[in-house]
Amino acid sequence: MAGLSARYKTMGELMTELRARLGYVTQGSAAKNNDIVIKSFLQESHEYVFGELEPPAQRRKTIIKLQAGSYLYDWHDDQNDDDIDPGRVLSLWVKVGTNLSDPLHMGVSEADRSYETLREQPRKYDTLDGQMEVWPVPDRAYDLIVEYTAERARFERASDRPSVPDRLVFLYALATAKAQYGRADATAAATAFQNMLTREKSRQRGNRRYFAGDGNERSGEAAHVVRTASGYSLKR
Repeated sequence: MAGLSARYKTMGELMTELRARLGYVTQGSAAKNNDIVIKSFLQESHEYVFGELEPPAQRRKTIIKLQAGSYLYDWHDDQNDDDIDPGRVLSLWVKVGTNLSDPLHMGVSEADRSYETLREQPRKYDTLDGQMEVWPVPDRAYDLIVEYTAERARFERASDRPSVPDRLVFLYALATAKAQYGRADATAAATAFQNMLTREKSRQRGNRRYFAGDGNERSGEAAHVVRTASGYSLKR
C-alpha cells in the first residue's frame, strides 16, 4: 500500500490501543473475548469518519486501454486493482497526444448506437450491462484517462489500514465505546474527536487549490492540455 493511508495504524494496532484505553488489557487472554465488539466500534467509526471527510487519498487517476473495434470495457482500475463505481467518476479523457486530451461526455443514446459501423475517436461514454460503453467505437488504440473517487478501503483484517486519519477513527470509536459502557469521561473523548474532526476539515479546505475559470477544486497534479468548447486549457 502506498500514499497517505500507508502512514495510518492498522486495524490490529488500533484494536490493541482501544482495548487498553477501555481497561481490557488487564484481563489477559480474556480480553480477546471483546475482540468482536472492539472491531465493531472501529469499523463503525471508519464508516462515519469517511462519510464526514472527502479523503484526498481516495482520489485516483488511472488509464484504461481502449482497443480498435471494442466499445465495452470493465469499470476497473488495473493499476490499483480496484473496481470503479461509475457514480464516483469525476471525469474521463481520451489522450490524443503527448500532452493533449479530449473529454468524454456522459450519455450514449439509441440514436448514437444506430451508427453501428462508425469508427472514430470516442466522444461519449455510458454504462451498459455493468460495463463502460464508449461511443463512437474506437478506430484505433487510445489511452482513456479516468479520474474517480475510490470507495473506502476494506477495514476488517488486522493488517488493514483506514482510508482516513487513524486518530479520528480511534477517537470516535473510543467515545462511542465509553458512552455505551456508561463511562464518565465519554464526553471528554467525544469533544476531543469533534475538535480533531473540525481541524481536519479546515486543513483539507486550506490545502485545496482553485483555478480561474475551472469551477472545480483541483489538487496539485501534473497538468495536461485539454480541448474544450472555448479552446484549450490546462487540466490538473
